[in-house]
Amino acid sequence: MSWEESNIFICGTVRNCEKHLDAAFVNIKILTELFADYRIIMAFDVSDDSSLINLIKHKREHGNKMDIHINRNARSSRRTENISNARNECLKIMREQTNTGFAAEYFITIDMDDVCSGPMNLAVFRRTMDLSEKWDSVSFNRKGYYDTWALSIDAYIYSCWGWWSPYEVVDHMRNYIKDKLSKIPVGEFAECRSAFNGFAIYRTAKFIDCHYDWRMPKQYMKLEELLEQQRILWGVGSRSPLEIQTDEPDCEHRSFHMMATAKNGARIRISSEILFPSIVTSH
Repeated sequence: MSWEESNIFICGTVRNCEKHLDAAFVNIKILTELFADYRIIMAFDVSDDSSLINLIKHKREHGNKMDIHINRNARSSRRTENISNARNECLKIMREQTNTGFAAEYFITIDMDDVCSGPMNLAVFRRTMDLSEKWDSVSFNRKGYYDTWALSIDAYIYSCWGWWSPYEVVDHMRNYIKDKLSKIPVGEFAECRSAFNGFAIYRTAKFIDCHYDWRMPKQYMKLEELLEQQRILWGVGSRSPLEIQTDEPDCEHRSFHMMATAKNGARIRISSEILFPSIVTSH
């Protein structure tokens, strides 16, 4: 069966995204038309704008093919904990719909802010899907690779924000990933342990039994070895003693990807191609 004959889940988290939602949904609608059938799942958190009204407008268009989960729990002071909880709600709804008969071979996680509001390069998307035998999760390059917090690749495994000089570390990582992806030919992918960069495609079977976590996934990392590697590479010290560091908030994508690899052998990859050519983020 070709990927065009398969079903897709499309998941997003929404908080204060009103001014970008219509543009993001233009891309979502295009994606839904590429697959046999689809379900859209949006996790909404308390906002200061009209994001929920906008989501309800789009639900009228998609009907029972779109779900909105509204967070009614108290918000944490940790941003990464809130977004981790929201993404887990999307996974929960995916499992429920899978159990009631909607089987989707793939799901997409898309940021609903400016990151994915520009036109997509559909040729890049189609080419990547045609090569799906080479990956279980794939994210994409950008003009100015911005999402270094979610990135774990080669010796650069530990969180970029876990150091005394985080902005120096971010510069190291961005230079490294820019150089690495520039050497990856079209049709091939960079291996990594975690990457998101605002948009990623997943093989459902490899991730459906996993979950996001806002804490550092130390159980999947040889931290002392990694920290020593990175100190040598960057010449910067860690922010705090190791036993304290391991409980600091981390990017929720790292735990999700590393768990899927440990449990299900998931292959996490990055395409050197740019899916959103007109967007240069300031994140």
